[in-house]
Amino acid sequence: MKLKSYFLLVVLVCIFFVTKGQNIKSLEAVSKQDANPENQAIIYGSFVQRLGFSSGGFAQDIRIMNVETKEIFSFRVKPIFKSAKENAFCFYIKPGSYKILNYWWTESKWYGGKMFTEYIFKGIESSKVADKLKKGEIQVNNLEQYSFRVTDSSVHYLGTWHFDKELVSFSNNKEQLDITIQTEYQKINWVQAKPEIPE
Repeated sequence: MKLKSYFLLVVLVCIFFVTKGQNIKSLEAVSKQDANPENQAIIYGSFVQRLGFSSGGFAQDIRIMNVETKEIFSFRVKPIFKSAKENAFCFYIKPGSYKILNYWWTESKWYGGKMFTEYIFKGIESSKVADKLKKGEIQVNNLEQYSFRVTDSSVHYLGTWHFDKELVSFSNNKEQLDITIQTEYQKINWVQAKPEIPE
């Protein structure tokens, strides 16, 4: 029975992505042996997830869009098999302007997991967007997405992403993260990284 449930879950996930019709590219993780980037950029920060231990072994992702090229990218903010409430992230990215699209996460259930895709907008809880639009309390034109900009051959600190609540927020804790991240990635100059907190 568990195998059947798992197979059904896999099929549903595949159908979801195919019907979306979007080519989502995964950002490449920075290796612990890598040095400061040339002709590309690095983004890093810390992510506070919605769930703690109840997230099970499921991964969680953020999807962003390059404003100029309209390409959609995904990057992992909670690794598989980790239940820590807060995790650091560090990825290569093309230079450009980006908007945060959504937060993709799975809640552990007895039958496997329940997936959620939350579209992120400024000043509004993700679960209330559809209802407020339906009631006419907000208009599509008034919805604003968080954005950030990345320049070539540079390292950008994107802040601490507080996604533990539906009304998300971002804070600057660069000094604290730099202390821990430099022990793992010793060849990158974190001190000179440019803060670029989404706004």
